[in-house]
Amino acid sequence: MSLPNKKNELNETRPDRMATAILVIGLVMACSFVLYGIIYFILGGWPLLPYILPLILLGGIGIIYGAVRTVRGSSATKQSVKATLIKVRNGALAGSAVALVVLLSAQTSSNHDSWNNWFNALIPYLIIDIPGGLIFGVSAGSIGGMILGSVWKNKMAVFVGGAIAGGIFSILYLLIAL
Repeated sequence: MSLPNKKNELNETRPDRMATAILVIGLVMACSFVLYGIIYFILGGWPLLPYILPLILLGGIGIIYGAVRTVRGSSATKQSVKATLIKVRNGALAGSAVALVVLLSAQTSSNHDSWNNWFNALIPYLIIDIPGGLIFGVSAGSIGGMILGSVWKNKMAVFVGGAIAGGIFSILYLLIAL
């Protein structure tokens, strides 16, 4: 008695995790280094340092390769990529918000002279802190939200993971760099 040659049903429903990983890593790399270049340009440095442009291009290649593998993949792969990108987006939003609050509160808390002086210093700090908050939100918050959202099956886990990672990395930046 022999079994007929059938396709395994598990192979059809299993998503391609490699496409998801490469696409997400490429997005995080490209976005992080573009934001880093923007901050460096605002601070008066060269907009593209010699080592940033290859990393941006490497992130772009990862985005293209992951997108091609996703388009050619099965419906399970497309669903996995969509769910992962939603987790990354929500984690980046939460991480950016918390990082922006941490950076602004740290910079404006040192200005105790008067209300007028504090308010006039807030706008210049925003010019630097918005891209800084985005860097910590995109790089740390997106990955933290994706990891905690995959481990802890709760609808708020992605926001909590992104907020925790964005807050921790912005506080570490303030402790180490300043």
